[in-house]
Amino acid sequence: MLPFYLLHEPVIVTLAWVIVRWHAPILVKYPLLVAASFTATLALYELAIRRYRITRLLFGMKPASTPWTQDRSRQARHTADVRRLPA
Repeated sequence: MLPFYLLHEPVIVTLAWVIVRWHAPILVKYPLLVAASFTATLALYELAIRRYRITRLLFGMKPASTPWTQDRSRQARHTADVRRLPA
């Protein structure tokens, strides 16, 4: 998941810039940073990259597959039936 890898670093840096300034123990800051950065990176990936063709292209992902329709499922079954015929 290259997009997730590319997004996590700026998200961590941005959140750390905010969280490090807090007057809280490190045992509070670190787990909060890990949880918040994972959640933010996952949300950013899901909402901004995975759903749109242009961002999928820019991040080097394959185009999203089209959903199965009745015609495609019939065609797939027919192909599978033809392959089972004895030679």
